[in-house]
Amino acid sequence: MINDLLEYQKVDGELREIEVSLSGSEERKKAVTAQNVLKNANDNIVRLDEKAAELAKQYENLKALYERLKDSQSDYESIIDSCEDINEINYLKKRAQILTDEINSLVESIENLSKEIKGVLEEFSRLRADTKKATAVYKEFAPKYSELKASKEEDMAKIKVKLAKIEKKIPEDVMDSYKRRRKDKIFPVLYPADMSGKTAHCGRCGTELPMAYSDNLKKGELVECDSCHRLLYSEAAITK
Repeated sequence: MINDLLEYQKVDGELREIEVSLSGSEERKKAVTAQNVLKNANDNIVRLDEKAAELAKQYENLKALYERLKDSQSDYESIIDSCEDINEINYLKKRAQILTDEINSLVESIENLSKEIKGVLEEFSRLRADTKKATAVYKEFAPKYSELKASKEEDMAKIKVKLAKIEKKIPEDVMDSYKRRRKDKIFPVLYPADMSGKTAHCGRCGTELPMAYSDNLKKGELVECDSCHRLLYSEAAITK
């Protein structure tokens, strides 16, 4: 069974080599990068739209409040001009000063809000430029990657036929265990244990294995490394 699994892994290595070459190709990298930019651009557009709407609402509210305060300031100035009671004049002046301070603070808030609105507009502009650039890159490299992938399909299909034939010789639970690790990007999945010392070690990462594993390995069984999660076997056991 282990020999069959090793044969499967050898052929599977040919498939993986093609997959790695496709995954690392310049065509795929550029297409995927551009695609991610476009996806993030859509999310950012929604975010900026919501932020712009909120800022516009805040601006209108502050503007309305400013107009009301200015009207109140004019009212105070008119009352002060017509007032003859010195105590009342002093009180009105204090109230007018408080109102002036509120207006000045409000003007500062409006100015800060205007800067924030300007920042959003600038971000919109950058986003449009990035989206335009990413769209051009995606249109150029997505077809190139599809073409490259298509050129490998025949070879990949032949390899998969070989794998299917070998798979029939291997117990289903063992095959499932192999495929699960392969999916988790563990390769090679199957690796010889180091049986040279008093206790067995993982031949890949060097992790010491439990004593019980040594007996299992000597019996020709597979064990899992607790560290790198590869399936380990004893070379001596399969050559008997």
